[in-house]
Amino acid sequence: VYGQMIGGKDAGSDIGQTGKNFGQGKNSWLTGTAAWNMVAISQYILGIQPDFDGLKVDPSIPAAWDGFTATRLFRGAKYNITIKNPSHVCKGVKSMLVDGKAVEGCVVPYVEGKKEFNVEITLG
Repeated sequence: VYGQMIGGKDAGSDIGQTGKNFGQGKNSWLTGTAAWNMVAISQYILGIQPDFDGLKVDPSIPAAWDGFTATRLFRGAKYNITIKNPSHVCKGVKSMLVDGKAVEGCVVPYVEGKKEFNVEITLG
């Protein structure tokens, strides 16, 4: 993460270039960077994105990963998500089960009033 403002010799001139903060990004935690990192990781790497029709789950992960689990709160419901990657691919939903039933595509359909969903996706 580039902080856009790097502490140098003028950042605490009493300690100079060898001070403990020399070269440290100063604004990365003040500018929303942490929030944007959360969005980038959860929505674009883990692929868990809000959608009008429900919760879209379409990961783009390193092929070395065996998978992952995540929990997401969305529209008042809890989504327990398990991703399996037996073929060690980076992307591509092969199958999706929602509460044990096969669902086409990668969007978990929204069901009004339902409080919990168990989602299992296999990549391939």
